[in-house]
Amino acid sequence: MNHLKSESFATSETVVPEENASFAELLSSFERQHGESAGETLQGVIVSVSPEAILVDIGRKMEGALPLSVWREQHEEEPKPGDSIVVTAGGRDEEGYFRLSLLRIERPKDWSGLQRAFVERQIIAGAVVEQVKGGFRVNLGVPAFMPASRSGVRNAEELPNLVGEEIQCRITKLDVDKEDVVVDRRVVLEEEQARRKEEAFNSLAEGAVLTGRVRNVMDFGRGL
Repeated sequence: MNHLKSESFATSETVVPEENASFAELLSSFERQHGESAGETLQGVIVSVSPEAILVDIGRKMEGALPLSVWREQHEEEPKPGDSIVVTAGGRDEEGYFRLSLLRIERPKDWSGLQRAFVERQIIAGAVVEQVKGGFRVNLGVPAFMPASRSGVRNAEELPNLVGEEIQCRITKLDVDKEDVVVDRRVVLEEEQARRKEEAFNSLAEGAVLTGRVRNVMDFGRGL
């Protein structure tokens, strides 16, 4: 795909749902069909970087475009293809790309900020610094630990890919005297998944057409 040229858009198709489609697949179909609303928060992957903009794969038919100047306002390091970022999607620009902005998540500046985030169960931002025994070291402004089981990464071989990423997490343990902080990314991901499932369920109506995939075929009603 030539990411620097505009592309024509495929017209939407009506597809008959296939048998035995899992809810996860129906949800994915729903998100593909209804994911263009302004203000949607998305996890994206940087595809390419030009002198003016960063193209980001956000799971749509077209990428999103984030001005490079916006990135540099919030980051000291330069963006690299393959990096994951959290963005907010708006409308489309003149070339058809989604207009993106960076999601701003508060990062506590001191221990009082951490205490408030802990008590109020706020979602905060952190940077995964390195993989250590049993999990990761995360920079919240102060060092924190994130257990591997709470990282949201399912496959052990993919754990190293999280190093260097900016994440959203919630503090689950805070001991100021011992400067012991534990964070959880998985719970944030699960809450976001639950929110999207609820939106999908609420949008389902009798006669709605969704795309599904046949997973298996089983015999019913036959004698032995």
